[in-house]
Amino acid sequence: MYTPGKLDAVMDSDFGLGFLPIPKRTLFADDKQTLNEDDDSGLGMECAVDLTSDEDTSSSMIASLLERPFACFSPMEIQRPKKRSERMMEPMDESARKRPRFAERRKTLHKSLSFGDKPLGDREEVKDVVGRMVEESNLIGDGSQTCSLPTIPGKHQDLKSITNQTVVDVISGKYDDTIGSFLIVDCRYPYEYNGGHVPGAINAHRPEDIPSILSQHQSLRTAASDKRHIVIFYCEFSSERGPRMCRNVRKADRDLNKDSYPFLNFPEIYVMHNGFKDFYQTHQNLCKPMGYTPMLHKDHSDDLRHFRSKSKSWSGGSKRRVSGSRLF
Repeated sequence: MYTPGKLDAVMDSDFGLGFLPIPKRTLFADDKQTLNEDDDSGLGMECAVDLTSDEDTSSSMIASLLERPFACFSPMEIQRPKKRSERMMEPMDESARKRPRFAERRKTLHKSLSFGDKPLGDREEVKDVVGRMVEESNLIGDGSQTCSLPTIPGKHQDLKSITNQTVVDVISGKYDDTIGSFLIVDCRYPYEYNGGHVPGAINAHRPEDIPSILSQHQSLRTAASDKRHIVIFYCEFSSERGPRMCRNVRKADRDLNKDSYPFLNFPEIYVMHNGFKDFYQTHQNLCKPMGYTPMLHKDHSDDLRHFRSKSKSWSGGSKRRVSGSRLF
């Protein structure tokens, strides 16, 4: 159960975030390397946005969320804060005695972005949002509501996964009472997308495509009115490219709205479990066009080599192992 004491400890310990590895395969150095369904086929797309932490005291508590916006908190990792009597017994150096109290040096933050509905709240408001995220795992990114779609345990614990049947239900209007607008993003290479994709999906597979996704926020929000607007990502197996694009969009969204935390343009984002390969097997008649082109298709070896080269240049020409946060 959430208590102010627990959240004080969360703030003092930078939320106690742990780390879990994110699987990554790259084909830059070794063309003989093969991929299977578990490894997916994404190549080298790095984060498109470098995020910086705010030095203001009242914003330092959310710096980790801006850098790791999906971070999952565990109540077991929150340590008990020291009692006042224990703190009073600790020795205090001369510099600490002269340091002003938090209330005296706290600065007032003002809204500076047109996207945000309201400015960054005070310390208690932010603590309340983080507290809900600690205790409830099925909240959307701004901590305001639970997910409107049923989620399942997927390949990535940090992301919200949904089945391809749920995607079909969204397209067919089953959730129109709660969802006013949606965007489906196919993160595969263009020749894969052109060979067949989920109806209505757009193709976005590069870091440069992230601003384009975020720019659609206002039109989708207007169409949604007082309902939800959501984004669904997928790739061939939804093992690497789709999840990576999902994370990068969230990071860019956090950075864009860092002065109005916890506001997000797209607080509700999902990954389609098992990707387009599974969607094609179960809903072939819905695919536009009705086909499925694997990334390793023999007729597209030149295209694949081209995108490998692009992926290598995007990552600075070097292979990099990514160690990921335990995310939410």
